[in-house]
Amino acid sequence: MLKSILQLLVCLTIGLRCMALFNQLRRAWVADALAVEFRRELRRRGLLVATPSSRSD
Repeated sequence: MLKSILQLLVCLTIGLRCMALFNQLRRAWVADALAVEFRRELRRRGLLVATPSSRSD
């Protein structure tokens, strides 16, 4: 019985950590998407000049 409870706690802990990690990855992805869109809009308005070494969006 104790072994089963410990296994359940370990699984829950791993699950919570995975959820936290995926949440951080999602936030980073959203932030990156917003930054790309912001740079694109600045270029469109002529406020940002793309350098040859920069990545094209």
